[in-house]
Amino acid sequence: MLQENLKSQKEKKVGILGAHYYLWYGRPTFPIIGGGVWRSGYTNQPVLGKYNSRHSGVINQHIGWAQEAGIDFFAINWHDSHSWDDITLKDYYLPHKATAEIKFCIHYDSSLALNIFKNPLSYDFNDKYSPNKTKGEKFLEDFEYLADNYFNHPQYLKINGQPIVIIYIARAFKNNSKYFEQLKVNMQKRNISLFLVADVVCWAGVKLTKRNLSYIWDKSPKEVINILCQVINRLFLSKYEDDIYLSKYFKGITGYNMYSVNRTPDFLKNVDKIYQKFYNYGHSNNLHFIPTITPGYDDRNLSGLNRPILGRKDGGFYKDFWEIAEKYIDPSLKMALITSFNEWHEGTEIEPSREYGTKYLKLTRLLKNKN
Repeated sequence: MLQENLKSQKEKKVGILGAHYYLWYGRPTFPIIGGGVWRSGYTNQPVLGKYNSRHSGVINQHIGWAQEAGIDFFAINWHDSHSWDDITLKDYYLPHKATAEIKFCIHYDSSLALNIFKNPLSYDFNDKYSPNKTKGEKFLEDFEYLADNYFNHPQYLKINGQPIVIIYIARAFKNNSKYFEQLKVNMQKRNISLFLVADVVCWAGVKLTKRNLSYIWDKSPKEVINILCQVINRLFLSKYEDDIYLSKYFKGITGYNMYSVNRTPDFLKNVDKIYQKFYNYGHSNNLHFIPTITPGYDDRNLSGLNRPILGRKDGGFYKDFWEIAEKYIDPSLKMALITSFNEWHEGTEIEPSREYGTKYLKLTRLLKNKN
């Protein structure tokens, strides 16, 4: 299906378009608080109001809007079996008849999957996830669950028969090799070969601001060393081969969101440079580059009113971002991602809002089909 789609759209730069999608809306917090994730703070006002991701009408509307926008698949955020999001996906979203109209894949959120309550935050696969389990073992358990429940679903997105999984913050992984070797063995037992995409596209180096210095000052010596190692990795892309064996275990590279609190000046100009750098690296190492496009960024109601934003400029920012991304579309894959369809907390959504109506759905279709 994917290859047929690419052949029918081979004159276009973007042959298949995905959008990051979240099923966490309506998830309860504490009973005495209520409101779920909507209480966390969000920027724009959804046309559907404070909806519940499990409602049939919401699922139907979202898929209808995605089709209007020319979106071919949702990259669905996932972090744990039997979580709210997992149950929503398995028992509410996938059984809905409208899902026959759109593909999906898993966006494995390692920041949540490998860190209980995010404390301590670590991506070392040999570190403890729980008293009786390493983070690497948790990772393997998660993928066995995903294989048994999702990878063989008829709507799961596959490339040359391989289920695609996007792994968030893969750039920070450590001591992952033996677990990835075991992952291949576990999948082979199920006759599955994975198309893994690593979230590694990010800024190089670090800016010495008061905020960054205070952040480092509060960390333990071990954590500071880990931070410095990550900075070095970003400076020399070859370190990814030494640390996470990037081209050995992954088929593609991407970056979920290029926003950084210290990188808003000349943002798109610098994104162009970063995308070129990683595109060239991917081309040299047999890795497909998948650019991500965002309409803007504004998480001030979540993270504080003093946060810098990436203004939408009445759609101008989105158009300019598309032009940059199109320069780095992998001609053998022709895939791009949008961040996001409905991440309301960070103000990256293209889902219709009271502020913008269906503007970004229409823009998405226009930009995808213009070539």
